Amino acid sequence: MTVELSRKDLVHLVYGIHPPYDVFEHPLVKRSGTYIGGFVDKWQWNSGFDANLSENELWSLYVLCRDGGKPSNPPKRELLTD
Repeated sequence: MTVELSRKDLVHLVYGIHPPYDVFEHPLVKRSGTYIGGFVDKWQWNSGFDANLSENELWSLYVLCRDGGKPSNPPKRELLTD
């Protein structure tokens, strides 16, 4: 299946997923959000973090969150501009 993604689509993919605990210390994950532990365990994306990431970094972040840092062969993608 081929899906064409714009930068906006990539941002929505990332905002729609939270990283598993195993990758919280990964540099890309760590600079993009914060884990809030204790009574309310949750992940919070930093406001505007996506502005500082390239489209490839956004895709890598999404795959990292999706796969939990396990090796994978992510599908190739083509980006469209808005």
